[in-house]
Amino acid sequence: MKQKIILLLLFVTLSICKLNAQYEVMFSNNYPPYNYLNENGELVGFNVEILKAIKDLYKTDIKISGGEWNTIIKALKTNEIDAIGGFHFPGNPDPDYIYTRAAINTSHCFLYNSKHYNNFSIEFLRTSKEPLVAMWKNDVLVHYIQSINPSTKFLFIKSYEDLILALDKSNVTCSFGQRTGAMYYAKILNRTDVKSLDHRILERSMGFRVSKEAPELAKILNNGLEVILANGKYQEIYDTWISEYDKNNNQWRNYLKYLFIASIIVLLLFILLIIINWILQAKIKNKTKDLREQLELNSKIMIELKKEKDKAEESDKMKSAFLANMSHEIRTPMNGILGFTSLLKTVDYSSEKQAQFIDIIQKSGHRMLDTINNIIEVSKLESGLEKPIIKEVDIEKNINELNNFFSTEASEKGINLIFKHSKSTPTIPFYTDQYKVNSILTNLIKNALKFTNKGFVEVKYELTNTAVEFWIKDTGIGIPLEKQHFIFNEFVQADYSHSSGYEGSGLGLSISKGYVHLLNGEIKLTSVPNEGTTFYVRIPNSTGEVKTTSPKKKVIKNTNTQLKNYKILIAEDDETSFFYIESVLENLTKKIIRAKNGVEAVELVKNNNDIDIILMDIKMPILNGFEATKKIREFNNSVYIIAQTAYIQESFKLQAQEAGCNTYISKPIDKYKLIKLLANIKQL
Repeated sequence: MKQKIILLLLFVTLSICKLNAQYEVMFSNNYPPYNYLNENGELVGFNVEILKAIKDLYKTDIKISGGEWNTIIKALKTNEIDAIGGFHFPGNPDPDYIYTRAAINTSHCFLYNSKHYNNFSIEFLRTSKEPLVAMWKNDVLVHYIQSINPSTKFLFIKSYEDLILALDKSNVTCSFGQRTGAMYYAKILNRTDVKSLDHRILERSMGFRVSKEAPELAKILNNGLEVILANGKYQEIYDTWISEYDKNNNQWRNYLKYLFIASIIVLLLFILLIIINWILQAKIKNKTKDLREQLELNSKIMIELKKEKDKAEESDKMKSAFLANMSHEIRTPMNGILGFTSLLKTVDYSSEKQAQFIDIIQKSGHRMLDTINNIIEVSKLESGLEKPIIKEVDIEKNINELNNFFSTEASEKGINLIFKHSKSTPTIPFYTDQYKVNSILTNLIKNALKFTNKGFVEVKYELTNTAVEFWIKDTGIGIPLEKQHFIFNEFVQADYSHSSGYEGSGLGLSISKGYVHLLNGEIKLTSVPNEGTTFYVRIPNSTGEVKTTSPKKKVIKNTNTQLKNYKILIAEDDETSFFYIESVLENLTKKIIRAKNGVEAVELVKNNNDIDIILMDIKMPILNGFEATKKIREFNNSVYIIAQTAYIQESFKLQAQEAGCNTYISKPIDKYKLIKLLANIKQL
């Protein structure tokens, strides 16, 4: 009897130990081919097999079960289970759970019906007029599609089967969904006509979310994933469950016509070579002299081909440098913005540290904005959209402003900044595009200061009735002779290697050259390495291109009110922009009201005749800011309208003035510029 009691106690002890050592991991039962219930009601799939392989590897007692997604999320939260498999990792840190290394990456893609489209592409979607896309209703996905084509319409579905079947509709351009799951259902539905693009979009990592109460399980899963990746078991499971649905399409048929054309060209070339050979043979027999001349000509052609080859290789280097440079110029300030923003959110720093971080964020933002503005300016120059706006310019005033602007930077580097004016006596006004002349000089002086470590930068200019000439001379690193012939190309610095040590996109000189040519001017340089560089710019007086315009008369009220008494309407559809402006002005004005589109702005002005100022965003839905301003001016000429937009070109400023706006402020809006602008409205 005593022996039986001992055996019973031993059995109970072992059972309890086993129960305490057991883990339970749950999967969604409806996410094929990753984890789902098969026809026999068994839980199968890629993620399930991965866990089984780890379980067999460590001989660990892990219970595997499935359920509805909301149920298993709740079960983990209440510690009824130890982990969830097949969980897409969040984009932000999650202190409540442990996340293993990724078991697999998933992505989205575009799907199309090959019966409707032979050559569907993202470019086709971008250029289509109001394309219809079938997809799940998800704000992030919708925003991504609209970034490709803002006029896109959506057909929202609730299952993968609906996603595939939607492609049968003639008005559906394409579908957008999770790549592997979509192609799995395409096979289940025997839809060989459903194809996917090879673009992998919105990639996410999938793995195990583990309770903080089970760190040992997380360690087992991490180690197990590493082992099966090394021993080939992972690849075996991947090939069984995923490979078939995640492979790229074989689109050789799309290239068949190009192969056919190439074959014809080769054949024609072959025939042409035969004819040429026959002609040459005839000439060899009859005229040896002609052959020598032909050989000399061929030699010249080879020399030219070599030159073109060298140019092509140099061009490839510049393209590679451009990609690396653009990545650096955008990612570097983004690193400062995102990094220090994260620090401000997570740690309570001193006020001095916070001010230092905010200053870095602002500088990084300005640097990235400069890069984007430069790219836009180069694009406009290349497309021929940029036109000069000729008006009277005060060259002396412009030079003084540049002197004041760059003197601090020169002083900080210990460089002597010199401005010299040659004696001249112009008797007529000087006409040109002030913005472009200022941009040319700003780029050249900025480059001179950037590439000069000691010595001086000298800006000499001479103004006459016919032209203004500038010489920007520095004692900097200079430009090698072999680099000088393409220094004005886009995205080029004299040293475009990763180790050059100089910030910048390499767009400044390209923009300067483009502006000089637009103004019918001349730009050239002389340089000696390690001694310095001199840029020469000549801009003609464009008196013959002057177009007189009569700006609209600004009608303002004759009351002397203070800033705090203003009632301001902010017409802004973007929530972040509105919140920022409201935060700047909320303690400085009597009342702030908001319109989210142009139609709403017009109605609010009609119903509130005591509105003093309108901050009118130009790009708004339903009715843009220009059209809204024109309608308001039909019945109200006294309200003061300030156009605010991300567009910075001079043409938009003139367009805003013609629409009836009193003044203009560009985004990103500077707090102090906005307050100064409002404070300077003397007679509103």
